[in-house]
Amino acid sequence: MNDNIAGAIGLKQIERKALIACSLWGLVTLLVFGLGLMQQPRSDMYVIAISLLKIGSFLIAAVLCWRNARNPDILSGQTVWQAIAAGMTFYALGDITVILWRSLWGATSIVALGDVFYGASYIFLAIGLLQAIIPRQTNLSLSQTLGISVAGVVGIVFASWINFYTPQLAVADAVLPEAQATQTVTVETGSVESKAAAAGAVAKGAQAVPPLAKTINNRLSGIASRMGLVYVVGDCAVVIMAIALLIAFWGGSYSETWKLVALAGLCLYVADMFLIYEMGKGTYQQGQFWEIFWVLSALCFGLGAGVEQGVSERAKQRSHRKQWL
Repeated sequence: MNDNIAGAIGLKQIERKALIACSLWGLVTLLVFGLGLMQQPRSDMYVIAISLLKIGSFLIAAVLCWRNARNPDILSGQTVWQAIAAGMTFYALGDITVILWRSLWGATSIVALGDVFYGASYIFLAIGLLQAIIPRQTNLSLSQTLGISVAGVVGIVFASWINFYTPQLAVADAVLPEAQATQTVTVETGSVESKAAAAGAVAKGAQAVPPLAKTINNRLSGIASRMGLVYVVGDCAVVIMAIALLIAFWGGSYSETWKLVALAGLCLYVADMFLIYEMGKGTYQQGQFWEIFWVLSALCFGLGAGVEQGVSERAKQRSHRKQWL
C-alpha cells in the first residue's frame, strides 16, 4: 500500500517511515476539516482540534528534518536541514504558545511571544533554502530567469497589497464579548498570527493572566507593530526561493526532494495570504478550509526530508557496493 501511494505521487525513493507518518496525519486532517465544514457554527473543540493538528504536522516535519540534520551522509548537507528543522520547530512553538495562552487565559495580546517564534521560523527557513540554492551550479536559461523574476515580483506585490492596502479592522473589535467582559486586553496591531489568535480567542473559563506573562507582553510590545512587515518579507523570501528551487532542481538525482520543499513554501505563502486578507476584512474565523495549507506545508517539508533520507541511503549503499567490486 505504501509503495502504491509513493508511486501515485511520484516519489519512488521516499523513506517509508516518513511516508506513513505524513500520509496518516494528512488523512486525519482532511477528515477533521471535512467534518468541520459540515458543522455550523464551529465548536471550540473543533478549533482546538485544528490547532493541535497544525502543531502536530510541524512537529512531525521538525523530527524528520532534524533526523536529516544529524545524518553526515545526507546529500544536500546537514546545515541545510538544520536550518529547515529549526524553522519547523519554531513554527510549532509559536502555535503551542498561541493555543496554550489563548485557552488558559483568553488573553490575545500574549501571543506576541508566539510572533517571535513565527518570525524566527521564517528566518531559519530562508537560511535553509538559500543554503540549498547557493552551492548548486545552475545555468538558467533566459526564460527560467525571467520566470523566477516575474514570479518573485508578483509574489512581493501581491503580499504587500494584501498586507498594507486591504482594509484593516481593529483587532480589539474582533475579540469575543466574553473576553471583553472578563478582562482588558491590549492588542498590538500588525502581527498576522496575533490577529488570528485575537479573532478566535477562547475566553470561556479563562484564568487571570499571570504577572510573568504580562511582563513578557510589555517587553515585546515595542516590536509587535513591525511584525506584519516580518511576515510579508518572510513569505516573499520563501516563495521566491521555493520557485527558484523548483526550477533549479528540476531533474537530477534528488530533484523530488526540492519539488516537495518548493511546494511546501508555496503552501505556506497561500495560507498566510488568505489569513492576511481575511484579517484585513475582519472576517477571519479559526478552522476555515484554507488553513489546511499550513498542514500541507509542514507535511511537504516532512516528505521532502523523507525523500532526501531515502535517496541518501541508496547513494551510500551504491557507494559501498562499488568499493567492494
